[in-house]
Amino acid sequence: MTQVVSGRGGLVGWHLRTVLHSTGATWRDVDLRQPDVRLGQLPTIDRAIHVAGITRGTTEDLHEGNIALARRFVEAIDATGTAPKRVVHAGSVQAVRDTPYGLGKAGAAAVLAAAAERWGADFLDLPIENVFGEHGAPDHNTVTATFCHRRARGLPIPVDSAAERNFVHAQHVADALLGAISPARLTELGTVMTIPALAARLDELAAVYDLGEVPDLSSPFDRDLFNTYRAAVFDVRPVHPLHAAQDHRGAFTELVRVHGGTGQTGISTTRPGVTRGDHFHRRKVERFVVVAGRARITLRRVLTDDRRHFDVDGDHPVAIDMPALWSHAITNTGDEPLVTAFWTNDLFDPTDPDTHQDRA
Repeated sequence: MTQVVSGRGGLVGWHLRTVLHSTGATWRDVDLRQPDVRLGQLPTIDRAIHVAGITRGTTEDLHEGNIALARRFVEAIDATGTAPKRVVHAGSVQAVRDTPYGLGKAGAAAVLAAAAERWGADFLDLPIENVFGEHGAPDHNTVTATFCHRRARGLPIPVDSAAERNFVHAQHVADALLGAISPARLTELGTVMTIPALAARLDELAAVYDLGEVPDLSSPFDRDLFNTYRAAVFDVRPVHPLHAAQDHRGAFTELVRVHGGTGQTGISTTRPGVTRGDHFHRRKVERFVVVAGRARITLRRVLTDDRRHFDVDGDHPVAIDMPALWSHAITNTGDEPLVTAFWTNDLFDPTDPDTHQDRA
């Protein structure tokens, strides 16, 4: 399938692209931040997904700006000479409200609906609310990103509302935009809670992780919130020291302490010069601990140039947790076999392994 997508700079836009990347799908970016958008000729467009939007700015930005983005998206597709088969809009539950942003999103949906009718395409306006996920921008458009960013840095969490919200993870939103799940299923996958309850739950998960331990992740929402927090804390504390108990017999080092839920532990050997991995996970939590030999662990945030390197060895074991949506690999940099212990929070399912090769 060929898909045309806008909004590459935002939370939902990046998550949408990671899902496309994980399946090996083909897509073309419409970067509406550029003054002249050119896609060239496309033989087919199976799905046109408009994600780009303005959530902060003047009244004119929020109202007319969002409508203008939709118009530019339609113009870019018209210039290809090919009509899409399906048009999808990352809309908002606020589109029914008489506010500049609500009017802007409603107006954008109207522009896309009119274009879809002219193209003879199916149209879906997907109402989205309270999206959270890895690498959201703090102090911007998601309270969860702000809470995670501040908690990771030891700053107080500013709870200024007792409102109840339905929180949905960006990977689920991406699945709905791509038609993998229905809009009704997206709503079902959300979690309803108050803002104070969200802050309290995050603090509970973070308090356990501050100790280098893993909280109970048996709830999918807790897993997704924990992964969102891990993305924020990875920038400030990517390595977890491990403590060895030593006596005349030798040493004992605890690799992972889990407070509940499932988990699976494995061990691998790697020959000198060999690299394992170069894949990423959408939801899985995974911990690496080198217990013998020397290695370099390399991570890259999917679809970006953000790379991190960690040189580790079995004489001084540390734990490094792989953030979701970061491709990772481990290379034996020593002269002896490398021995690495791996722990994941889920039981491996060969029909749904959540392991995706990084094709970059």
